[in-house]
Amino acid sequence: MQRYLLQIGPITLYSYGAMLALAFMAATYLATKRAQRAGIESTKIIDLSLYILLSSILGARIMFVALNRDYYKERLLDIFKLWEGGLVFYGGLICAFFAVVWVLRKNRLPVWKTTDILSAPIALGIAIGRMGCFLNGCCYGKISFAYGICFPAKDNPPAFTQQVLGGLVSPQAACSLPVIPTQLYESVAYLLIFFLLLCFEKHKHFAGFSFWMLILLYSFFRFIIEGFRYYDTNFVFGAFTVSQLISVILFIIALPVLMLGARKAR
Repeated sequence: MQRYLLQIGPITLYSYGAMLALAFMAATYLATKRAQRAGIESTKIIDLSLYILLSSILGARIMFVALNRDYYKERLLDIFKLWEGGLVFYGGLICAFFAVVWVLRKNRLPVWKTTDILSAPIALGIAIGRMGCFLNGCCYGKISFAYGICFPAKDNPPAFTQQVLGGLVSPQAACSLPVIPTQLYESVAYLLIFFLLLCFEKHKHFAGFSFWMLILLYSFFRFIIEGFRYYDTNFVFGAFTVSQLISVILFIIALPVLMLGARKAR
């Protein structure tokens, strides 16, 4: 729980940005190694990774701002403060998917074979990135005195700031009320997905199998963990979050795709 890793004068190294950079480098390195084994030039994967990075950040930020438009319509400059956190994975996934398809078709690379190569590295990258959320204090869970942890007031992490604004703790308090560390839950879940995808590759039935398995497993875990996340708005039908709704849609799409693909392969 350390928002700033290093501060030298006006230069600040944010833990959130550092973990995102680490996630990108780790995922890209693994993807290039996997691509080489599949007969695809590593330089093409590196170029593709840059498109994924830019498009995913853009899409994730746009979706976050859209879901919190009441806050940002009065603070337009805050839209560009990415170092403070505020990315929605599904927004990044959707934007990055279309960017990847466009780049692969442009470079005449096999779409589903390449997405299979990228799937496990993406899961690893998400797992590392969620650690950045934990260090930053964003994407936290509901208040729980039994299963929660407290975020120190130092550097005003989002969990503490929200509770101050809500009148739950004093601005002079040493830490926040305990909240469920959903960031860690997600990090562990996506690390599990990473290892599962590596295991499933030995029994891969068709091109695109790893990608759709990633979508299936991610949407499943995300739906469950979302139930423990803290939200004050953005509920759909009065009970589900937007991310839960998207998770249900993706799960419903991925499951029959995997079943039909496996059946055709047999």
